[in-house]
Amino acid sequence: MKAKNYFFATLLAATSINVNAAQQVPVSITPDGVTVTSIEGESNNNKPVVYSADKIFFSAKTDAAGDELWISDGTMTGTKMVKDIVPGSTGSNPQWMCMVGEKCFFTAVTPDAGTELWVSDGTDGGTYMVKDIYPDTIGSNPFGLQAFGNKVLFFALDAESELLPVVDSSKPERWLWVSDGTADGTIRIGDTPTRETGWDSNHGRFAVIGDKALFVGYSSETNETLWVTDGTKDGTKIVKDINPAPFDGWSKTATANIDWLTAVGNKAIFRAETVSQVTNDASLGVNGDIGSDIWISDGTAEGTKWIGFDFAEGTTGGAPVASGFACTLPLNDHISLFRANDGVHNVEPCIIDFNKPFVKGVNPKQICDINTYHFPASKQPSWPQGWENVYDGMVYFQANGVYHMPDVASELYSGQSLWRIDVSSMDIAKIDTAIYLRTWTNPALTINQPNKPDRSRYFTKVGTQLYFVSEDATNNSELWCFDDNMSNPYKVYDFLNNGKPYGLLNMKDNLYFVASVDSKLYEIQPSSGVQRVNIGTSVKVYPNPVTDIVNVKSEKSVMNISVMGLDGRVLASVDAVNTVNVASLQNGLYIVVVKLSDGEVTSQKIIKE
Repeated sequence: MKAKNYFFATLLAATSINVNAAQQVPVSITPDGVTVTSIEGESNNNKPVVYSADKIFFSAKTDAAGDELWISDGTMTGTKMVKDIVPGSTGSNPQWMCMVGEKCFFTAVTPDAGTELWVSDGTDGGTYMVKDIYPDTIGSNPFGLQAFGNKVLFFALDAESELLPVVDSSKPERWLWVSDGTADGTIRIGDTPTRETGWDSNHGRFAVIGDKALFVGYSSETNETLWVTDGTKDGTKIVKDINPAPFDGWSKTATANIDWLTAVGNKAIFRAETVSQVTNDASLGVNGDIGSDIWISDGTAEGTKWIGFDFAEGTTGGAPVASGFACTLPLNDHISLFRANDGVHNVEPCIIDFNKPFVKGVNPKQICDINTYHFPASKQPSWPQGWENVYDGMVYFQANGVYHMPDVASELYSGQSLWRIDVSSMDIAKIDTAIYLRTWTNPALTINQPNKPDRSRYFTKVGTQLYFVSEDATNNSELWCFDDNMSNPYKVYDFLNNGKPYGLLNMKDNLYFVASVDSKLYEIQPSSGVQRVNIGTSVKVYPNPVTDIVNVKSEKSVMNISVMGLDGRVLASVDAVNTVNVASLQNGLYIVVVKLSDGEVTSQKIIKE
């Protein structure tokens, strides 16, 4: 795709751009020769980046050091390798990065110890293996790292869990551990594995509620069910046998099939198999079994309950309709969004309030049927997903909607595109619809072509703005932004080819992300003023094309002129003059950014010949 940069107030030859919002340019803070290896995607074994108040940890590789742990303070000079854990080009392959206070716990592979738990404070001397849990070169292969107060919870292999597995005698298991970052403070607290593959959410999942953490565990009495830990061996135990139906196998009762375990305030919500021994009503589902349904837990047996009615009523193919409960998003300490099938409208946006009685059709409830609501002929699920936070009372997400625009008869599908829900009331009785992008924008806007998905995702609030990633053309995933809920979203920057940004995070009210196109870590400073552009300025930049000297003409005093490459790097900069020499630059396309005495900033593309 043709390279574009929406930071500009003018195009080549000073042609003006009709843009209604100020834009920003991302600047790479990754040194030359460094490739960021923190992977894109929803897998939690190698999150793109983790961060504290003022530092970002990520994995990256160089030819000399291989794949190692890196850190950044948000500047290029402060972006550096933490420690060459495995000297030479092999690398230690950092995984499972998890912030606990100002320290980063992670796993690393070394020739002498295999894969073990490590911790780092961001310095070489403060980066070390916490404990050789499984001595020699075998490695304990920790996974599921989760911050728990000033400690970290995780699952790991040792000699006992390898020789005496709970579920299958032929398969070694990883059991529950806790660590405070010291060898003596790293101990096994549970003689149980967890599920190592998720049904459709991340595996190794904990829900931390106050001073307790809930997780999926196994025993020969209860099969898979809900467990709780307070970080001690005595406080690690079964909460309740979620599925007490008899099981003719390795355990006495059947599996709970727990998934999407999510903390919401001081309780957790999840989905689990719900059987006649729990419902006590043979008229429900199939002889009282209603299949996968919604449960709530406060970490006690008494406080762990099915909601009391079949959310997804009915049967299909002789089996209960599965609720499809997934994609949980806590809105506050007692209300959560999720998606589910109510047995009538398929999988659509839903909401629950833990502080109100559970009443069918009232709480929890489906907010609306995105497909049938807008286009009654459809019975298809919209599969809402990607919601990550509340932005000034709105939740933005993607959904596969069927939407008919009255003035465009051929446009029937939005694809997996941008929608939003107004949750500002925080009252589930008033939260009752989802709105497609084209219905709230003025003029009407479609990010991608009609009937083409934009796959909007990674919604991240930075200051007063909401950044996200979206596609305005097939295989062109770029960075977009809302300045507020009343304005249309706009594309912040279009990398050459497919930028594919991911790992968006807010640190010190600046945006950081990794771009797949070049595997670099980038920064945007929306509040700095330097990167804000006032559209329609009277500044003139000439000549264009240019061979050596760029001139700037303005009625206001010029404070600074910078020349940038299309990757956002500053290649030349001068203060308090109206010219800049670009003779040493290679021929090509560049950006001239001009800052005036009153703080106004404008920019223009130039061609260097």
